[in-house]
Amino acid sequence: MSAPSSSPLTAIWRKWKTLELPWRRRWLAGTDLNGNTFWYFKPSLAFTRPRRILQNNPKIAYSDIEISPSWHQWLRGTRPTPPSLPEQIQDVRRQRDLKQLAAAADARWAAKPSVLDKPRRGNLELGVGDGEAEGTVGRRWEEGQKTGSGERVEKELSEGEKGERSGQVKKQKENPWARQRGNPGEGWQPEAWAPGPVKR
Repeated sequence: MSAPSSSPLTAIWRKWKTLELPWRRRWLAGTDLNGNTFWYFKPSLAFTRPRRILQNNPKIAYSDIEISPSWHQWLRGTRPTPPSLPEQIQDVRRQRDLKQLAAAADARWAAKPSVLDKPRRGNLELGVGDGEAEGTVGRRWEEGQKTGSGERVEKELSEGEKGERSGQVKKQKENPWARQRGNPGEGWQPEAWAPGPVKR
C-alpha cells in the first residue's frame, strides 16, 4: 500500500488543521495509508491533557477498517508522537518481506523429510527403525527352543548351566514396568490404637 494521493489543496488543508491554535478544540495529528485521520481534541476548555481519536475514512465500510499497530500505540498513549507516512510505508514493506520470508522458510521445512515419517526400506535390513524393542540374538535363541533346533544343545548342558540359562530367560521375560517388590513398608498393616499411660 502506498501513501494516499492528495492534491495540493488537501495538503494545505491538512497543514492548516495541524496547527494547535488556542481557540481550536481539535487539531489533526496525521493520517494513515487507508485515509483515516487521527485527531487530538480537548474534552473541555479547562486545561487538561488532550485526548486522541480516530475519524475513519467515509469511503471504507466500518467493518473493514484496519488500523496499524503504530497508530494503535499512539491512540492508547504508549507512543508520544504520531507515526509519519514514510514510517508507515516502511512498516508495510517490512510486513510484506516478513510474510515472503516465512513462506520461503515453510517451503524449506516442507521439503525436508520429517522425523515422524516411516523409515525407508533400506534401514530395515539393519534392523533399525522397524519398531522392535528386543534384540535379534535373544529372539533367535528362544525361537530355536520352540522349534526344537536347540534340543541337542540343551542335552549337552549340565544341570547348573541349565539353571543359569533358565534364570536368564526368566529375567528377560519379567516386565520392567511391573510394580517393584521389596519396599521397606510394603507388608506394614496398621494396628489398633492403644493409649499410653497417663502422666499426672
